[in-house]
Amino acid sequence: MKKIGFLLCFVLWFTFLQVNAYSIVNVVNNTSKYEQAFKSKINFSKYNTNVLEKLKIKIENAITSTESNSKLTDTKKETLLWQLTALSNLVSSEISNRTKSSNVVVTIIWDKRCTNCMTEVITTQIKQTSFLTSAKFVIKDFSDIWVSDYLKENSISHLPVVILSTNDLGDEWTMTPYLEELKDKQFSLNVWSTFDPFLERSSKWFLIIDKTVLDSIKINTYLKWNKNAKISWIEYSDLECPYCAKFHNSDVETKINKDYSWSVNKYFNNFPLSFHQNALSWALVLECLWEQKWSDAFYSLIAKAYSDEKSEETYLIDEAVNLWADKQKLEDCVNSSKYSQKVINQMSSWSTVFAITWTPASILVNNETWEFDVISWAYPYENFKVLIDKLLK
Repeated sequence: MKKIGFLLCFVLWFTFLQVNAYSIVNVVNNTSKYEQAFKSKINFSKYNTNVLEKLKIKIENAITSTESNSKLTDTKKETLLWQLTALSNLVSSEISNRTKSSNVVVTIIWDKRCTNCMTEVITTQIKQTSFLTSAKFVIKDFSDIWVSDYLKENSISHLPVVILSTNDLGDEWTMTPYLEELKDKQFSLNVWSTFDPFLERSSKWFLIIDKTVLDSIKINTYLKWNKNAKISWIEYSDLECPYCAKFHNSDVETKINKDYSWSVNKYFNNFPLSFHQNALSWALVLECLWEQKWSDAFYSLIAKAYSDEKSEETYLIDEAVNLWADKQKLEDCVNSSKYSQKVINQMSSWSTVFAITWTPASILVNNETWEFDVISWAYPYENFKVLIDKLLK
């Protein structure tokens, strides 16, 4: 009876934790191996600390019962002890993390003027982090009374910023390498923010670009649609970037052209990311194609490459030939690297003027007031519409 009760209790624990039946034959008998196996099967976030405390007591009692159960074979007893010890270690670790987490304060500072800061996404992801489930979260806006001075005192120049009251997150916690100590002895988490709240802005809170700088960017790239449009959409992309492909294969460009055909024109700038092997040669193929066939072929090749999600130089050259480019001239042009400096100049405008750190990036600028804003990432049409309407007012 005692044995039946023990086995029933053991089954209930596994059912409670949603652990699937686990074959002991295929498992090496040591605690760490069992812990790794159980980690992928247990979702601790479903249970509060009180439930976990009770579970830990049950597991400890089961360990004692197993050790003293003379009816079990030594092999079976050893296997159960390894399993129970592994579970006990996992539960203890989770309880310890939550106790530590309850003393952590996470302050998130953002700016409501930023249209593409992804603050809500960042906040949600951090709150869902198992280690910080019990932490206290404080949300502040740049306009709040103490925020500006605090940012200046701690040399924080871009938002959103995530500030943790401690960096004692455990040696294995992946956040730790991305934490930087602040002057007030708290720690900021690097979330690759780009919005500078201290820059001078227009009455509509847009940044202002110098007309000369804007003209220098436009003259170094290629126009699509109405040259006299009030709004210019300047895109920076990399053919090997999967998010750029996702963006181009969406309905964003089609809808913008349909709804704002006379109000918006487009310029495309190359930004070949250094970790993409074929990105630079792709940029050079595009530039050399323009030299021969001008705008239609240039943008047709971009669309085709993103549609097929290919970026190899030979593929691009073959597709350019299908657009009636001269293959020998194209290859000679690419091999000469005659447009390398032009691509470098396009990348320079990306980093120094717009402070963007990934692709795709879209700059929408009013050609009369020189107000602009940046949409970083593969956002849907609705985000562009909101920004275009605001710039047109």
